[in-house]
Amino acid sequence: MVQRETIIEQAAKMFAEQGIKSIRMDDIAQSLGVSKRTLYEMFEDKEELLYLSIRYMQSRRMAKVEQKLRENTESLAQLFDSFALMTENRELHRRISNNLRKFYPATFERLRKEAEAESGKILYSLIRHYIDCGLIVSTVDIRLSVTILYYTTTTIVTSADNMTLPDGVTVNDALAYTIINFFRGIATIKGVQQIDDYLESIRNKE
Repeated sequence: MVQRETIIEQAAKMFAEQGIKSIRMDDIAQSLGVSKRTLYEMFEDKEELLYLSIRYMQSRRMAKVEQKLRENTESLAQLFDSFALMTENRELHRRISNNLRKFYPATFERLRKEAEAESGKILYSLIRHYIDCGLIVSTVDIRLSVTILYYTTTTIVTSADNMTLPDGVTVNDALAYTIINFFRGIATIKGVQQIDDYLESIRNKE
């Protein structure tokens, strides 16, 4: 019998490639060689499977970020590289998000709140960690910093189509600029030096 996890993974792939509106439970069942009844025995409806599929996609992306962060826990450069991973397939995630908001607003809001809570926890622990490493000033308001950073970066991603950026500047460039300068503003002298070294290494690669 097909495992529940296999169904979620396959559904996630199909939703990502073909769009969440066009994929039916029949299509998922056929791709797995099972009956639609089997799907409904495991999932209440398409919306539940959609929710679990997107959670699966989100968890995979966050696992990549956390793995990158563990490579060097005392480097702000590693932090910036981790944020870059979060912008991978930005267009795909934005398209899925827009379709969710339009066709499944309740699921969109549920996923949005969960993503905000989970991102907030990760950002909070990161800032606390970098304070302990002497890279961020100890007087910073961590909760306020997390809120500002989360909503600023989220707004850039979700409002990309309506943004007028300078010639030659991409949305990813704008995100990197925002994140790096945000951390520069709360960094210690040691942290600022790491940021300058990171920016210099990028310039040398160009």
